[in-house]
Amino acid sequence: MDINNFLDKFVGDWFSQRTTYHLPQNQVDNAKANVTLTLLTADDSKITQLANQYHFNLDLSLGAIASSWDNSPDWGKPKQTGESLMLIFRSENDLNKGNIVRITNSSEIVKGEYVLAEDESLILRIIKDDQYLEERINFASDNLRLRNTIFKHNNQVRQTCFYSEIKRVVKKED
Repeated sequence: MDINNFLDKFVGDWFSQRTTYHLPQNQVDNAKANVTLTLLTADDSKITQLANQYHFNLDLSLGAIASSWDNSPDWGKPKQTGESLMLIFRSENDLNKGNIVRITNSSEIVKGEYVLAEDESLILRIIKDDQYLEERINFASDNLRLRNTIFKHNNQVRQTCFYSEIKRVVKKED
């Protein structure tokens, strides 16, 4: 599988369940969300505009993942919604490695890298100052996706998350 095949499997409507472990506080948090992921092609005007604005090489663009979510958190916690855009740029020599740029709805920009590993899991890494975030995404089947993240601050693990996500399949009419 190459990154383009992975991205094709990645998009869609997903029901996500998350468990987060906040290690310093010794706390656990659970949440559910509906997540929609859409693949924008490299020639999409939004990607072209952002590539020009931030001086990214559009020739290396694989497109972008537009994501939106609607959380249904634990009792007593506020509901959250949001969206982001993750631009994907392959390396010059390897389609399965490259850079990512995540832009949130607050216009915050975070840069990182991706690697599609030999076990067909996608690894995303973001390093900023003394913070490190790694997310690993793999498929147990076409409609079951597993994700786990680890967040470090000053080389100490601060938080880990595990997600199980089920793709919503629309039954085709005859």
